[in-house]
Amino acid sequence: MVDLTYDCLEQMDNLILQSAKGIHLLFEKHDIIDALNDGHNKKDEADLEKLKKIQEVLYKFISLRQYSEKKDFLKSLSRDEYSLLIRAYFKIVENSMLSKDKVRH
Repeated sequence: MVDLTYDCLEQMDNLILQSAKGIHLLFEKHDIIDALNDGHNKKDEADLEKLKKIQEVLYKFISLRQYSEKKDFLKSLSRDEYSLLIRAYFKIVENSMLSKDKVRH
């Protein structure tokens, strides 16, 4: 497993905050749409192997320091891994937004 430093986590938090504002620097719009639509057809949370793969890919992704390294890493992923990463990333963004929102209807 990759060791995550405070700097890596802080950088990831900044990316998540930008994504929560609708600024998605890492992913193309059509890739996001495809991955999220694909996610409606798959139950990743119920598949232990996929959960392990998501964790492995996400940890590696977060551990990369430079934006260019992250973009290169994304290019190296298979279509399935890339789709899994996007879905996991946006689940984190969603949970981050929900945890910061004090007022809920």
